[in-house]
Amino acid sequence: MQRQAAGAALIFLISVSFMTGCSSTGKQRTPEEWLSLSYSGLAATDQYAFTGSMSIKTDEGIAFKPEIFDGKVVDHQQLTLQTSSTDPLHWNPVQVLEALNQSNEEVRIADDNTDPDMVKLVIKESAHLSKERWQQRLLQQVDQLGANRPAKEQPYFQKWSKVLSSSREELEAMLDTLEASTEYELVIDRDRLLPLKMEEETLFRYKHKGHPFSESRHTTVRFQSFNGDSSDTVQHKRKHVTID
Repeated sequence: MQRQAAGAALIFLISVSFMTGCSSTGKQRTPEEWLSLSYSGLAATDQYAFTGSMSIKTDEGIAFKPEIFDGKVVDHQQLTLQTSSTDPLHWNPVQVLEALNQSNEEVRIADDNTDPDMVKLVIKESAHLSKERWQQRLLQQVDQLGANRPAKEQPYFQKWSKVLSSSREELEAMLDTLEASTEYELVIDRDRLLPLKMEEETLFRYKHKGHPFSESRHTTVRFQSFNGDSSDTVQHKRKHVTID
């Protein structure tokens, strides 16, 4: 009897240990893990397409015409990024996810995340990094204008150069006072661990000639055609989901 009891006790302990081990491996993923997996999933995807729009609104309620863009990645290289605007647009989804994965202020699962097939994350970017990123981007745009300056022999070269120099000085003064806060919403396919949609909301506060101003920038991006399969778009995969 004692041997049988000891044997039964041993089997019970083994069963408990087995169940405990299984439950620990099946634990819920943290928001940081979802973000890391979605970045890795997209980085490992050979090819995909994305479409998006970007709009800007001032604190006075003035809204500029939205900029529409679409891009295509093949062999992990961004081949195209077409936009409705004449201004250059630099937006690489893998680079954005990589930066958020490596450095963020907060990652959490959204309170309104109700679809069992998806995970929605809210990601707050560090205010310091957001300001630094936008300072570099805006100064690069001025540098691009400088690269397209007219030839020195042109009669308006001096005037053009003077206006550009004045504009750069004015921009640098504004950027010294810039405060930028950026928050992202990232929708992830729970099964495929791929991003389906990303939204960025950035609020800028700065001073221009001593007067305070603010404006907001909203960007929405949707991913589709993973690995070049047009039938495997987000719309086909999740027909019951509205992501507008």
